[in-house]
Amino acid sequence: MTGLKSIYVKTILLQLFLWVIMLCVFYFYGGFETHPKTYFLNPGYLFLMGLTIPFSLLLGRNVHKTNTLSWGKIRSIPVRGSHMFIQLLFMSLLWYSMVIAAAMPIYGKEKAMSSKANLELIICLDISKSMNVRDMQGSSRLDVAKRVISSLLSKSSGEQIGLCIFAGNAVREIELTRDYQLIRTVTSNIESELIEQQGTDIGAAFLQAREMFSSASSGKSILLITDGENHEQDEQDNGIYTELKKEEVYTCILGLGSAKGGPIPTNPLTDDQINLTDDNGTEWISKLGEESIKAIADKIGGSVIISNQSYPDIDPILTQINLMKREKSRTLDTDVEAMRYKWFIYLGFISFIMLMLIPVLWKK
Repeated sequence: MTGLKSIYVKTILLQLFLWVIMLCVFYFYGGFETHPKTYFLNPGYLFLMGLTIPFSLLLGRNVHKTNTLSWGKIRSIPVRGSHMFIQLLFMSLLWYSMVIAAAMPIYGKEKAMSSKANLELIICLDISKSMNVRDMQGSSRLDVAKRVISSLLSKSSGEQIGLCIFAGNAVREIELTRDYQLIRTVTSNIESELIEQQGTDIGAAFLQAREMFSSASSGKSILLITDGENHEQDEQDNGIYTELKKEEVYTCILGLGSAKGGPIPTNPLTDDQINLTDDNGTEWISKLGEESIKAIADKIGGSVIISNQSYPDIDPILTQINLMKREKSRTLDTDVEAMRYKWFIYLGFISFIMLMLIPVLWKK
């Protein structure tokens, strides 16, 4: 067995040799360039490589005294003086491999398959004065509609959503966007006074929604929220219904209100009891136009949800949206940065196997 000083010197030289090799490999793979081709996601772990020096020196001291590798209760491994550095080499490779793998090396590109769901949803919100009727368990139809939109936004993920408001005519309120907070904020401030021309022109709402869609080959869907009192219905509406059905735009009409109905307040922002009346002084009673809603849905090939609850169940809407997302999803073959930690896991595993086999081979 050589002297302890000689062991120390050879041990340090071995580690320096391994470091030089690693630096050369790092340089070869572009790690020192201005825009490195190789880098680490967790470079802080690389400082752990410095532990190999004190560890190797302690190991050499232990071998010098006992002629075996023995750490606490771990079973001793016999060592021959000339073979100690071979075992130390594989121990070092094992440790370096673990550290580099933990640092997550990045080099080059690799192909990755991803799925992207494209869906555009236009929400058409009826803000005619009849939507202020409080016949939904004490809540107005418009307030319930806002809750529905807020709930829908909370459960949406990735869809582009636009907002159209309508009464006697239709107005673009928000173009297609994924900024759900913007939609939520704008919706919370919507009142009937935003559109001067009163009435309920559902055909105009569908026409405006169709114009808001992009030209992309993505799934198209319209959610129209109304009480169904379609005052402006005429034969021209059939044209937009036919077009939407032909273009396979999924349409859902959410009808809000009750069959009994209720009076229309003149000022929904106050607590006064003044309601709209006709020329004879009789209060206008607005009722849910369920038959009108179903007739339009039949023409357009859409679905209908009717509710007089203050918190309607929107699960059927979400189910259909999710089905459309799956149908319209497309697989993308993209280049992503390649993480090469597996290389070093394999190297570490080989080093560990060799470390265990060498004593067995020496005994033979």
